Amino acid sequence: MALKKILIPVITLEDDRPALSAGAELAQYFGARATALIVSIGQGSEFAPTESPLSDVLLDLVKGAQSAAALERAKIMAWLERSSQAFEVRDVTAEAALGRDEIVAHASVADLIVSARGRHHEARRALLEEVLFKSGRPLLLASSSPHRTQKCERILIAWNAKAQAVRAVTAALPLLAAAKAVRIVTVDAPPSAAAHGQAPGRELAAYLACHDIEAEVSNLDGLGREPARAIADAALDFDADLIVMGFYGHSRAREFVLGGVTRDLLATSKLALLLAH
Repeated sequence: MALKKILIPVITLEDDRPALSAGAELAQYFGARATALIVSIGQGSEFAPTESPLSDVLLDLVKGAQSAAALERAKIMAWLERSSQAFEVRDVTAEAALGRDEIVAHASVADLIVSARGRHHEARRALLEEVLFKSGRPLLLASSSPHRTQKCERILIAWNAKAQAVRAVTAALPLLAAAKAVRIVTVDAPPSAAAHGQAPGRELAAYLACHDIEAEVSNLDGLGREPARAIADAALDFDADLIVMGFYGHSRAREFVLGGVTRDLLATSKLALLLAH
C-alpha cells in the first residue's frame, strides 16, 4: 500500500511545525496529498490551555478576525503558503473535532496521521486518543528534536509479536520499503512455538523480504533495563530516525491510559514514533 493521503492536525504553528515539516517531506517523497486540519481552540473553549474570565472570552469573540484563534490560523496559513508542498486545508473547532468525532471522520480516510508532541495538553491528548482508538489508522509522532531530519531513512521496529505491533509494521510498509536501513529489535524474547517463533524476529524479517524489504534482526538482552530503555538505547545505537511499534493502552471515561513501554518511550525519546493500536 502506498501513502497517498497524509493528515496533519494543527493546533498552533509553534508546537506543530515539526509535524507540518514531516508531513510535507513525506508527501513530497510519496507524491501524496497533504491535508492540514486546523483545529481552532477559542479562548472560552473547554480545551483552552488556561481558563479565562468571561469578560475576556466575550471580548475575544467580538474581535472576529483579530481573535486569538483567528490570528493563530493566519500564522499557520502563512507557513503553509511558504511551503514547497501544496497543502489542502480543512478547518474544525476543537469541540467539533473531539465532541462530534470529526477528527475521526478525517483520520479514517487518510493513510497516515502525522502529529507533533506539543503543548495544549488536554486537546492534544484527546486528539491522539481519538485517532489511535477510533480511526483504525496509524499515527506518526514527529521527532521533537530540532536538530534531526524528519526523513525516515533508518527505521527500528520494536517487535514483540503482538497484534498491535503487527498492525504498526503493516502500516509502516511504505516507509520501510523506502528506508535505507531497517532493524528489527526484540527485548528478552524467548523462542516459542507461538508468538516469536523459534528464532525471534526472523519470521518478521522473512515476511518483510517478501515485500522486498531487507531487515536485520537484533535480539537484545535487557540486562535489567526497562524495555523502553533498551529500545531507546538500541535506536540510538542504530542512529534511527523512526521507531515503529504497537501502541498499548486503553481509554475509558475520558481517561487516557498508556501502556508502560509506550508511556516511557513517549516521555524519554525524541525520535519519531509510528504507532498503531
